[in-house]
Amino acid sequence: MTHKIWIINQFANTPDVPGHIRQYELGQFLVQQGCQVNVFASDYNLTQRQYLKLKFPQLWHLESLDDLQWNWLYAASYQVNNWRRYLNMLSFCLTLLIIGLFKPKPDLIIGSSPQLLAAFTAWILAKLRGARFYFEVRDLWPQVLIELGGKSPNSLLVRFLARIEHLLYQKSDRVIVLAAGLVDYVTKHGAVQVHWLPNGPDIEQFKLEIPVEVAKADYQIDPKRICLMYTGAHGTANSLDTIVEAARLLDQSHPQTFQILLVGDGPEKSQLIEQASGIECLEFRPAIPKGEMPKLLKAADGLILTLKDIPLFHYGVSPNKLYDAYAAGKPVIVAVGGMVNQEVDKYRLGFTAEPEDAKGLAEAMRQLAQIPLSERQAMGQRGQNLIRSTYSRTKVAAKLWQLIQEDLCVRISY
Repeated sequence: MTHKIWIINQFANTPDVPGHIRQYELGQFLVQQGCQVNVFASDYNLTQRQYLKLKFPQLWHLESLDDLQWNWLYAASYQVNNWRRYLNMLSFCLTLLIIGLFKPKPDLIIGSSPQLLAAFTAWILAKLRGARFYFEVRDLWPQVLIELGGKSPNSLLVRFLARIEHLLYQKSDRVIVLAAGLVDYVTKHGAVQVHWLPNGPDIEQFKLEIPVEVAKADYQIDPKRICLMYTGAHGTANSLDTIVEAARLLDQSHPQTFQILLVGDGPEKSQLIEQASGIECLEFRPAIPKGEMPKLLKAADGLILTLKDIPLFHYGVSPNKLYDAYAAGKPVIVAVGGMVNQEVDKYRLGFTAEPEDAKGLAEAMRQLAQIPLSERQAMGQRGQNLIRSTYSRTKVAAKLWQLIQEDLCVRISY
C-alpha cells in the first residue's frame, strides 16, 4: 500500500531559491520509497520578500517536482518584523486549513516549526482527517521570543504559544528534534516518543570537480587573500554585527590579507551595510539559490557562523550552514558557544570564539589564516567525515522512513 504523507513547513524552499531545503530533500527521499508526498509551504519567500508562483487572487499553486507534490500557499506579505509578520503567519494557517480540508486524506502529517501556529494547524488537520501526526521542532518557540525577542514569560502571547507548544509535545505521535540538546527539554515538557534527526546536507551535491581556483575566479574572489564567508539570513539572531566589527579589526591589523563575504539577505542587511562603511575587506553579496551553494562554498578558505549570546543557542540549534561547510570540506570559524563550539573543538574542525565577541572572532580568523593550507584541508576532511557518520541527509531520511514504516504498517495491519 502507498503511504500518503504531508510535510508542512511555512518556510520550506526548493533548491532554485535561497533558504533551507530539508523538507524538499526528505520529501524526495520518501517519494523514492514509493510514498505519495505533498509539501505545503508559503509562496511568499522571506529571503527575497516576494511571491514566487502566485498571482492575485490565487491562494494555492501545485507544482510537481519529480513526483514530489509541492503546494505553494498564500500568506500575507511583510517587510519588517512588525504586526504584519503575525498577519503573515495567521494567513498561512488559514490557507493551509482551507486547502488541507479538501485534498485527499493523508496517512501521516509532519508539522514543522519554527512557525508554531502552522504546526498547530497541521495537528488540527491530522485530527480532522484521521492521520498520524509528527511534530518537528526546528526552533524552540516561544522560548526564542523570550530570550531573543525580549518578551515577558507572563505575556499573553507567550503563555498562549506555550500552551500550544505543550499540547503538541503531548499529543503528537512522535516528536522530532533537530538539535540533540532539545531531547531533554521536550521530554520534560511532555513528549514521549522523541527522536533526534538533525539537519544535514546531501553529500552528493558537494562532490564538485571544479578546481578551487576556478570557483574563486567565477565569484570574483582574490586568490591572494584568505576568503572567509558567512552565508544565510541577515537577522537579529545571526549576530552579523560581530562579523562586521571583527572585519574592522582585521582591516586595521592585517590590511590586504582577508576577503570577508556576507552572502544573503534579511531585515538587518541595510543597517549592517551602513555599519560596515569604510571597511575594505568586507563585502555584502545577494542571496543565491540553495542549489548553487556548493559551488560558492568551494571558493571559500573558511566558513563563519555567528549567533547571538542567548542560552537557547547554546543547546538548541542545528545550523544548516555549519553542516554545509563540513560537507564542502572547509574549516569553520564559529562564535555560537555551547554545543556548537564544543563540537568544532572536539573534532578539530576549525576555530571558535565566544558569541558576540568581535575581538575573539577576529583572533580566530587570524589563527585560520596563519595555519598551513594542508592543515586547513585536514580540518575540512574531518568535517566531511563527521557528515558521513552523523549528519548525512540520506542517513537522517532513512531513520525517518524507518519510523514511518513502524507506525503506518502497524495501522495497516489492523
